[in-house]
Amino acid sequence: MIFIYLILMIISVFFYIMYTGAFSYYLMVFMFALPIVLFALDFYLSRKVRVYFTQKTQKATGKTPLQLEIVAENSSVFPVANLEIVLEYHSAIETDGKNIAKINSPIMPRESHSMLLNIASLHVGAVDFKIKKCRVFDILRLFKFKLRGKGFSECQKDSTVFVFPQYSRLENRISDYSNTGFDSDEFSPDKKGDDPSQIFDIHEYIEGDKLNRIHWKLSAKQDSVMVKDYSLPMTFALNIFINLNTDSLRSYDAIIQSALSVSMLLTERGYAHSISWFDNADKALRQMNIKDEQDHMDCSEALIKTKTYSDGSMPIYPFAAEEGQINCAHLIVVTPALESSEVTAISESGCASRYTFVFAVNDQQMLGKSETNDNVTILNVMRDRVAEAFSEIVL
Repeated sequence: MIFIYLILMIISVFFYIMYTGAFSYYLMVFMFALPIVLFALDFYLSRKVRVYFTQKTQKATGKTPLQLEIVAENSSVFPVANLEIVLEYHSAIETDGKNIAKINSPIMPRESHSMLLNIASLHVGAVDFKIKKCRVFDILRLFKFKLRGKGFSECQKDSTVFVFPQYSRLENRISDYSNTGFDSDEFSPDKKGDDPSQIFDIHEYIEGDKLNRIHWKLSAKQDSVMVKDYSLPMTFALNIFINLNTDSLRSYDAIIQSALSVSMLLTERGYAHSISWFDNADKALRQMNIKDEQDHMDCSEALIKTKTYSDGSMPIYPFAAEEGQINCAHLIVVTPALESSEVTAISESGCASRYTFVFAVNDQQMLGKSETNDNVTILNVMRDRVAEAFSEIVL
C-alpha cells in the first residue's frame, strides 16, 4: 500500500505541474497531508479501542467445538480500518514452542464487535490463550500503533479452556474393599455395611435379620421389633496414581481418559477411592478422596489444571516407599510405559496388596495385552480404546 501511495503522490505532483488551477493544487496538498492525518488518527484510535476475552475460563469435552469469544470495542467517532489481534496459545503439554494466530477485522465507530473462535481440541488438558498484542492500521497501512491506554491495559487478556476427556463406558467387576482393614472416619451416605460404630438406618424386623442387631430400647418404645443397620466405612482402599511425566499428547490423552473413566465407574457404583498425582510445580504429592460425582468433578478439574513435565524420572516410587504417603489395598498406576525395574520397585514397596499398571501405548498391536504375575497386572491402553483394554480385568 505504501508503494501505491507513492505512485499516487507522484501523479498528483505531475498533475499539478501540467494543469494549473485550484483542483490540481488542492489534490496535491491533500496527498501530502494524508499521511499526517492518518498518523494522528491511528495514534488517537490506539487509545480508544479495547480488546478482551469475555470469560476467564471455559470448560469443554474433547472433540466438542467450543466458541471462544473476543470483543473489540471502538469508543471513538472514527472507524478503525483494520484491527489486528495476535493470539498466543499452548496446550497442557509444556513445550518451548507456542502457537500464534492472527485475526484482522474493521471496527465501526462507537460499536462493539464480537468475534467467535471455533475451537475443537483433539487433545485433553488446559489450553491457555493470551492476547499477545493488538495493532490498528490505517486504510493505506502506512502506519500502525499498538493499543495502549488504561482502558486496554485493564482488559481481560487471558483465557483458559479446560478440555475434559470423553469417558469410556466401563463394565468391570469391582472387588469388595470394605473389609481390608483400613480405618476411616467417613461413612457411605447410601450404602449399609457392618461397622457397628455408627448406625446407618433402623427398620422393623424382617425375616433374616440378625438378632444381635435388634435395638431393644427402641423396640420397647415402639412396641415393635426394630433392627439396626450398620454403616459402611469409606476406606478409600483403591488409589489411582496418575503419572504426568510425559511429553506426548497422545500418551497424556490415554492416561487422563483411562484414569478418569475408572474413577467415574467407581463413583457410579458407589465405591470411595483416591486419585493421586505428582505436582511438579509444588514438588509434592497431591491426593484427593472421591466419594461422589462432585468430588470426581473437582478432582478432574484440579488434575486438568496441573501441568505435565518431562525429566526422565518416575515420581511414584518415593511416595510408595515412604510410609504414610500412599497406602491402599489396590494401587492402579496409570503411566507411560515403565522399565521392569521400576515396576518391580513399586510392586515390592509394600504400599498396597494389589498392583495394576496401565501403560499408555501408541502401537495398536500392543492394545489389551496384559500380564498377570501374583498380585501384579500390567495392561496396555490406547486413547479412545480404553473400554476394550480394560474389558478383562477386575478392579
